[in-house]
Amino acid sequence: MIITSKNNEIFKYLKKLKNKKYREEDKLFMVEKPVVIVEAEGFVPRYIALSETVYKENKFKEIIKNFDEEKIYIFQDNLFNQISDAVTPQGIIAYYEHLDREFHEKSGKYLYLDDVREPGNLGGMIRSADAFGLDGIILSPNCCDLYNPKTVRSSMSSIFRLPIYKMDKEKLVELGFNLISTSIVESVSIRDYEFKDKDIVIIGNEAKGVSDYLMENASMSINIPISEKVDSLNANVAASIIIYEMTK
Repeated sequence: MIITSKNNEIFKYLKKLKNKKYREEDKLFMVEKPVVIVEAEGFVPRYIALSETVYKENKFKEIIKNFDEEKIYIFQDNLFNQISDAVTPQGIIAYYEHLDREFHEKSGKYLYLDDVREPGNLGGMIRSADAFGLDGIILSPNCCDLYNPKTVRSSMSSIFRLPIYKMDKEKLVELGFNLISTSIVESVSIRDYEFKDKDIVIIGNEAKGVSDYLMENASMSINIPISEKVDSLNANVAASIIIYEMTK
């Protein structure tokens, strides 16, 4: 059955999930890239939404054949576009349960994101961390939403593979790991520092940098040498360079 009414309950419910409040209440997030749905093997979506056009064209039959028919809903194209967050919807949305984890690790190399606010930056860092084999990323409570559709799109399928944790700054300091801040003041070049097991590098907020509390509790600071003609790097670019150096 193709859903054609905006008064349909499942339409109204899925449309609400574009809002962070409702995603958090039901612990769901949306994935709109078909390749990510394919690569998220081992994770079963709670719902699948299809546009009428792609359904009639059997465009994603190889994807949906693996899922329970009762979880699949087909929407008239104009309604599907209203539940999609993409500028150019591809005709399929999968809704997955949150990937929350608790940090119990005793070793490894990690990034701590100190109030990073841009979803695209967060998604890019997750993708780089997965690509270079970092052990995981830890988010401060005031980071942007991990399940923001822009974060999910930017991270691709890495959001399913990379261990991602949430932790407040006070607990981070108590972990017993070596905390390394990023700063251009009184810092060591990453070219001169040899990263070790139990290192956590802190990436600061895009506008304010690393918070004073974490700067005070870090054992040292590192920097990325750049041309004097450029005053800073994009947070995602800087984090990606650091991740590469941590894991090479």
